Amino acid sequence: MFFIVAVIASVIVYYVIDLVLRSLKVGNITGKHVFITGCDTGFGHLAAIQLDKIGFFVFAGCLTEDGAKLLSEKCSSRLTTVSLNVTSTESVEQAVEVVKEKLPPNTGLWALINNAGIIGLLTPMEFCRKEDIFAVVNVNLLGLIDVTRHFLPLIRKSKGRVVNTASIAGRLAMVPVPYTVSKYGVVGFSDVLRREVCKQGIKVSIVEPGAFMTATANVEKIMTDIQNAFDRHSPDILAVYGGPDLIKKMHDHFDSMSGWCSIKLYLVVDAYVHAITSRFPRIRYVVGTDAKWVFIPMSYLPDFITDFILARAQS
Repeated sequence: MFFIVAVIASVIVYYVIDLVLRSLKVGNITGKHVFITGCDTGFGHLAAIQLDKIGFFVFAGCLTEDGAKLLSEKCSSRLTTVSLNVTSTESVEQAVEVVKEKLPPNTGLWALINNAGIIGLLTPMEFCRKEDIFAVVNVNLLGLIDVTRHFLPLIRKSKGRVVNTASIAGRLAMVPVPYTVSKYGVVGFSDVLRREVCKQGIKVSIVEPGAFMTATANVEKIMTDIQNAFDRHSPDILAVYGGPDLIKKMHDHFDSMSGWCSIKLYLVVDAYVHAITSRFPRIRYVVGTDAKWVFIPMSYLPDFITDFILARAQS
């Protein structure tokens, strides 16, 4: 009995200490500069607005002129939009030069939030071409690595933060293959980077959202891409996966996204904010009810049980 009480007390003490430490904030937010990728829409767009609002100087990487214009209209003069295509090293290098020119003398970059990402083709693996997989990996993983590599000297200068957006699909492998492969890569890269730069005073955090209703969840585009992928293959291959019934099931599934995707995008933004404002940021931020209470617990189950559940869910 005493042992059980001691264990419970130890757990409570641990979580209280953890809560107190995580609540401690860094000072002088108004003098710090942050770079965010993928600010045209979604999490990045909202994060840029929120960080500008609380006093950060924000460099917002935008892929399109329309996205940059819309964001600028919502923010103060502390925010600077920067043209950025994370798949182009030339574009990344130009973005770094813009930041260097605008930073005050002898000032580094406090934080880099790697938010840019795409979901890609949502079909069984057999329907994914090499270029379909590369398109997603190029943005979600290779682009993230390239941006981090180029901005790291500026982050080192301020002993700042790197925040990488992964996904719950980086912990629990699910359809689609391109997205899951890219997010597992983000988690692996982040773990290695964190261990490499910890002695330089740089902290690396991973944000792992569940299912959220963002601009990447465009049902019409998703279904068009799926139909095009199916049309490229013979009916015999499609029949293996259910034929016309598969198309209907997928359409119904994605058409009901609003029912199972969270619209609380601010939860991910809150994780970004905490990761760059806490003196002791978390290594991992699992965000979303589904991620916390379904997918993370499932990831600890024996593989044969997880396979049984997901194979039937995905069919």
